[in-house]
Amino acid sequence: MGRHYVKVPQMPWYGDTELEIDFPDSWDVEVAYMHGHNAPPLNDKEIRKAFANPIGSKTIRELAKGKKEVVIVFDDMTRPTPSAVVIPYVLEELATAGIPDENIRFISAPGTHGKMNGIELRKKLGEEVMGRFMVYNHNPYENCTPVGFTSRGTPVQINSEFMTCDLKIAIGAIVPHPLVGFGGGAKIIVPGVTSMETILANHVRNGLFSPSTPIGIIEGNAMTEDNNEAARMVGLDIKIDTVINLKREITALFVGDVVAEYEEGGKASQGPLCHGYD
Repeated sequence: MGRHYVKVPQMPWYGDTELEIDFPDSWDVEVAYMHGHNAPPLNDKEIRKAFANPIGSKTIRELAKGKKEVVIVFDDMTRPTPSAVVIPYVLEELATAGIPDENIRFISAPGTHGKMNGIELRKKLGEEVMGRFMVYNHNPYENCTPVGFTSRGTPVQINSEFMTCDLKIAIGAIVPHPLVGFGGGAKIIVPGVTSMETILANHVRNGLFSPSTPIGIIEGNAMTEDNNEAARMVGLDIKIDTVINLKREITALFVGDVVAEYEEGGKASQGPLCHGYD
């Protein structure tokens, strides 16, 4: 009897290999690929174009002029963001503005996930970053500064090291998500680098017990609106969101104001049926 063979990606960050699965020939097998699964990666020129033409914002080098302390927030290993590819472009922008290495630090944004160890940080950031800059793991249980409440009543308590900086940059990815339609945008702030109290209030009031938005749709989402307001309150200056293919290569890049770039990225990430699949 014949067999159907399907290859699926596996082991992201640890080899990025493929697993071959076989099914009986009597089965009707169809592979539902995500939208853009085989899109070609951006080249250097295309990446630079995104940084040179931010959405709803000045460029990083313009924002960095006259600033003293810079923080770059990045997501953890549960997200496919190839941060190590993006970071050199950010550092080039900062260097052009005259920001020295000792005034730049990186903070992970795990939300309630586990902390990243040295191996994971090197995979996410690259060896050069680990050797040149201070890198912090965010802890939602301590060292958070209160900055007020959103209009929905969420107490915003943000990583204290983050709040010491006068230029705040974040790097993430736009991926399907069951509560906000697509991850990315201000989600790097809430839950990324906020306190447990903030996370619980945000998720319970706006997500778990509120009507959820279908995966792939971001309009009219209560949690996203709360996240956006919190990101404004803490002063996130610019967000960089990647869109990737199944090889975790960057196929689209959105740089700019945290709300404006996320909206553009969400539109570009939607498949023909707006559910993230081809």
